[in-house]
Amino acid sequence: MYYPIKKDRRYTITKEWTGKSKPQYVIRFCHEWIDSRQFLNSAIVRAVGYDNERRGAMVIEALEA
Repeated sequence: MYYPIKKDRRYTITKEWTGKSKPQYVIRFCHEWIDSRQFLNSAIVRAVGYDNERRGAMVIEALEA
């Protein structure tokens, strides 16, 4: 289990089967499912982004040209 946000153990990342062909890294906040990602680094970025969204920041997830 990973704790991606320093000093906030309400966020966890665990590798779980999600119905995809390979296990995914699942991001949870207070045991509630937030998202899942194929790679750990992507899951950490998503957890940090979610934390900032929760605090009121506007987060841009993707830019399209």
